[in-house]
Parts: sequence; structure tokens; C-alpha cells
Amino acid sequence: MKVCSGCGEELQSEDPGKAGYVPAHRIDEPGVLCRRCYRIIHYQEIAPAAVPPERLRGVLARAKQERALVVQVVDILDWTGTRIPDLNDVAGERQWLVVHKIDLLPRETNYDRVRRWFERQLRREGFRAQRVYLASAHKGIGIPGLLADLNRVDGAVYFMGAANTGKSSLLNALMGAAEISSDRPLTTSRVPGTTLNAVTIDRGEGRKWVDTPGITAGYRVVDRLCPTCLRAVVPVQPIRPRVYSLETGQSIWLGGLARLDVLEGDRQPFVCFLSNRVPIHRTNVLRAQPFFEKHAGKDLVPPCERCLAGVMTMARTEWKLEAGEKVDLAVAGLGWVSARGRVARVGLSVPEGVETELRPALV
Repeated sequence: MKVCSGCGEELQSEDPGKAGYVPAHRIDEPGVLCRRCYRIIHYQEIAPAAVPPERLRGVLARAKQERALVVQVVDILDWTGTRIPDLNDVAGERQWLVVHKIDLLPRETNYDRVRRWFERQLRREGFRAQRVYLASAHKGIGIPGLLADLNRVDGAVYFMGAANTGKSSLLNALMGAAEISSDRPLTTSRVPGTTLNAVTIDRGEGRKWVDTPGITAGYRVVDRLCPTCLRAVVPVQPIRPRVYSLETGQSIWLGGLARLDVLEGDRQPFVCFLSNRVPIHRTNVLRAQPFFEKHAGKDLVPPCERCLAGVMTMARTEWKLEAGEKVDLAVAGLGWVSARGRVARVGLSVPEGVETELRPALV
């Protein structure tokens, strides 16, 4: 079976509309890319492609059967939306956590504090990961240390995570640091779902690294957006925290994708951590919904008009914030808003089905 060297999809030359298509006269070339990967790499042109659930189940079953080490890759800006809740069932104690895209945090961030936060969070949520790494493929942060530890692992290592956590970028960085030769690097892009099948990197002596398709569960904001809106929501530069001082009856819209309402409480600062390209609009609780209905997809973006149907119906969760507790109100696939420890009752509205959570403050 011949597969695309970029995304792992089985190659075929019969149907240009299906994944894995390559012209017949090129299908036997070494290191050939499918048309989709070629267009992603050379033209940044994204063609949507879904990974069948049975394929993902097959990859998970192989990892479990091989007793592989599973490296869970999560997005530093989206722990809520990119962790794999049932990973213990696949990996048991043979799991590590890589917190990727660490370079996107504000430059003054204390990385040791971030590492300790994830170690505590793993214990709180029952994950059995043995090690935590902070990494950035883009900046090379953490790559040498991670590679040194991976070089001590015999057998298979599966890199798993939600779509768009940067697994393929991380593996490309590791391959470069390890001077592993390859016909072509793994295909990467800023949108979810680039890797379509498992891609194996043979390291010799019975050792291998396996890049796996990203898991798309549908409960993240990014799962509802078109490629154009994704470019605004998925950051590529370090985020600049934005501070809004709010009191009872005031609201802020994060683009048109989430809304924070202060229902009760004295004035206090709320710090927004999300892509710099997502505008934030201040309003009040009474005008917030009419403002959304009038301006969403037009002045209130993202979403654009193409994406509007997937985010139009909102659901609100309310929390009581306690004195002295610094917390994050996190939205899967978007970011979070930090509250700095004053009493308040707040509401967080997101598209119906998108996951939210109240958690200890990360930074």
C-alpha cells in the first residue's frame, strides 16, 4: 500500500474528490505527496477532509496492543479542548504529556509555574502521565530535552492529541534535531485535521515514532469555523493579555464566539487570553444579545457569515467566584478569561455544545 508521505493517507488516482488523490503518472515516485498536501504546502490551500472514526479507533487499538508509550500533545492555550479524557484506557501509565506551542504565552510567563500547574491538573483529573514537557516546535523550546528522553525509549512511541495541537510540527522538529532523514517533512497547517492516517517514522532496532490523526470531538469553537475564521482564532504570535474592568450589568464579547456577563459583583479586572486577532467588544447585559443578533458575522467577527449557523445558538453557564481564588473561565478552542480573586457571579455564553470550565488560574 502506497501512502502520502505528508498526511499518511492511502494514495489513489481514481477520484480527485477523495483524500489521497495523486495523478497516476506520479503515484510511484518516492516521497510523493497527495494533491491535498501539495496544495497545503505550496499554496496554503485547505481542502476539508474528515478522518473516519473507525480509523481513529484502529490507531488507538494498535497503540494499546503494542504497549506503546503514548505522548499526549496538548495546546498550551486550550487544555480544555485538547486533552484526551480517556487516555488512561489506552496507555495506562505509559504516557507523557507535551504542552505544545509554549511560545504563544506572554513573554513574561514563568515556565516553571506553568509546568507545576499542569502537573497538579493531571493529578486533579486522574491522568497517569509520568512526565510533563513544555515545548515549541516553532522556537525549538524543549526539543533537545524531549528528544534525549525519547532516545531512551524502546519500541513504539505514538504521538496523540486533538486536531491542530501541532503533533506533526513537533515530530518534524524532533526529526530535525535527531538528524533523521526523510523524503519529505510531515504536512502541517494552521487548521485542524491535516494528518489523515498514522504516519510511521522507523528509527531502527525495533523503535518507531507514529504520528496519528488529530481527534476532533466537536466541542471546541475551532471545530465550527471555516479556514478564514480559523486564521483569526488560532494564534501564531505570542498573545497579548487584554484587561477589562467590569462590574454588575456589564458584558464583553470575544469576537462573536463567547460572551462574559457580570451578573453580580463589584468592579474588578478580567484578563482575556486569546488570539490577538479576535476583537473584544464591551457592552452591557441587556444589550448584549440584541447586539449579537444584529452584528454577528458583520461587525462582530469571527464568525463570518459562512460560519454563523454553527455558533448562533448560545448556551450560558453561571459560576460564583469566591474571594481570594484566582480562576480561569475557559472556552474550548478559543482561550480563557481570568478573574483575579474577588466575589462575583458571572455567566459565560458559548455556542451550544462547546465545552467550558472553571479552573485554577494558569498564569
